Amino acid sequence: MGPQTHAPARPQRRSLLRRLYTSNPFYVISADLVFIGLRMSFDTSGRTFETGAFMIALLGYTLLLATTACVLMRLGEVWDDVRTILLLVVAMFLAISVTFDETLARNPRLGVLFYVGGLSFAVAVSEGMLRGVRLRLPAGFRVPYYLILAVFFLYPVALTPLFADADDPRLQWMLFGFSTAAAVAFASLIPAIRRGPRYVADNGSPWRYPLYPWVLFGLLALAVCGRAYYLCISLHFVDRSYNVGNSDNIFGPYFLVPFLLVLDVLVLEAGLVSRNGKTQRAAILALPGIVALAAIGGRPDPIYQGFLAMFERGMHGSPLDVSLVGAMVFCGYAAKRRAPIAFEGLSLSLFALAVADPGAWASGRWEAVRPIPLLAASMLELVLAVRRRESLRALIGAAGLIAVVAIGLDGPGRGSVQGVVAFHLAIASFMAIGVLFDDEFARLLQQLGALGLGLACIVASWSEPAAFARFQIPAVWIALYPFALMVVAVAYGGLTRHPLYPAVAMAGLASWIGGAGWRSYLGLRRLIVGLDWISLGLAFFAAAAAISLRKSGVLDRRRRSATIKHVDPTWTRLD
Repeated sequence: MGPQTHAPARPQRRSLLRRLYTSNPFYVISADLVFIGLRMSFDTSGRTFETGAFMIALLGYTLLLATTACVLMRLGEVWDDVRTILLLVVAMFLAISVTFDETLARNPRLGVLFYVGGLSFAVAVSEGMLRGVRLRLPAGFRVPYYLILAVFFLYPVALTPLFADADDPRLQWMLFGFSTAAAVAFASLIPAIRRGPRYVADNGSPWRYPLYPWVLFGLLALAVCGRAYYLCISLHFVDRSYNVGNSDNIFGPYFLVPFLLVLDVLVLEAGLVSRNGKTQRAAILALPGIVALAAIGGRPDPIYQGFLAMFERGMHGSPLDVSLVGAMVFCGYAAKRRAPIAFEGLSLSLFALAVADPGAWASGRWEAVRPIPLLAASMLELVLAVRRRESLRALIGAAGLIAVVAIGLDGPGRGSVQGVVAFHLAIASFMAIGVLFDDEFARLLQQLGALGLGLACIVASWSEPAAFARFQIPAVWIALYPFALMVVAVAYGGLTRHPLYPAVAMAGLASWIGGAGWRSYLGLRRLIVGLDWISLGLAFFAAAAAISLRKSGVLDRRRRSATIKHVDPTWTRLD
């Protein structure tokens, strides 16, 4: 039993060691420990000696990593380890680009020197590594890579003249603009993406597209998101006499929306080039998540709220509005490139923009809905419905148009008018869709239209004329209204040969007769005080007479006579 109990431990131990040997995470651990140790050892607040020593130490360790990668390639082409080291070198470049913010704030001349020198070092080491490991990175990817590095190193330098006043709107807009600048640099990858996988097929390594080179740009994209946040902390209130905590900064998740939209464009382009419908759909389905960043993360602190108010004034809309407009532009571009569900995304963006003002909903009025984007979305849905023969889409478009009409009728005391107009437009939409489309849903809408006509006729037939006084409609129109509904039902039934509409017309006529009789009765009731009792007495008399006829057998004889006539038509009754 003993050997059997301990036998599984050896393979498990070997498996763990094999995984460590294969993945070799010690380069990553080493880089983290070295960076932490150097950061703890040197003061980068602006002292020339210690800041320079820290810079030299970072550059030296980065050179050590780059040299190791080249040596490993010369000795045995250990591609797994080389890939880890190359990514670590890029990570060290990024670490250098964010390390000297405090130096830049307190000693701008020294900070500019370090940032410019750091970019030159990153370019030189990158070129040396590519040549040393014989790795081919085409110009379509290499130039964007250096542009992205330039944004990391030079964008803080551009902020230097604005450090004196933390309340300067230019400084705050520049902090917001970092992700936009990074988005422009990433957009330069589009020409390389359009050339397809063959552009990097012969790259001198066993790595294949899309892992090569997109793992590199994925690392840079993650760094952009982190840098956009840290920039608002390290380079906004550079004068620490301000009583500002780490949570008091202007950054909001909406800062990242321009950058993420451009990344989504890159994903869409990759899907279009490879003709991969799933990738194209994924790019469009990612839009709600990107737009949602503009609606989350709000904070009550005055610094955040101050820039938010400035943003809304400058952009003439909230971050959610601007993000939805960006999503609309994206979907329009995707529709032009004939990507799947692009029109659906455009329509949803328009509908969302129509109702994207949560503050206005507190009023409980239609003013919370913006009519222009709602009208555009409705018209788009109707056009798509006609082109694709989709009755459900036609109903969505019609509902949007009805809402636009209701918004136009909004006003004090107009609620009842809105409801009546919307009700009739809905019935008309059901009937129109039932004629224009031939599917199960359209037939269901036809039935709903018939029920709506019947309901309107019943209500109009049994309501008092005074109930319509608030609509300021001539009395003759009110009197003719039930007949107009009956004519519409008969005409529509004749056009579509739908059996329900003639039945609705007959029910409407019976309802009108009943309503007219009831109103006549009420008029007589005012003249004859005991009319209720007389009517009740006549009703009881009719019941009594029916019982008497049943007892006399007259009704039974008539029933038997009718039965014999049905069985033998030649039968005649004898006297």
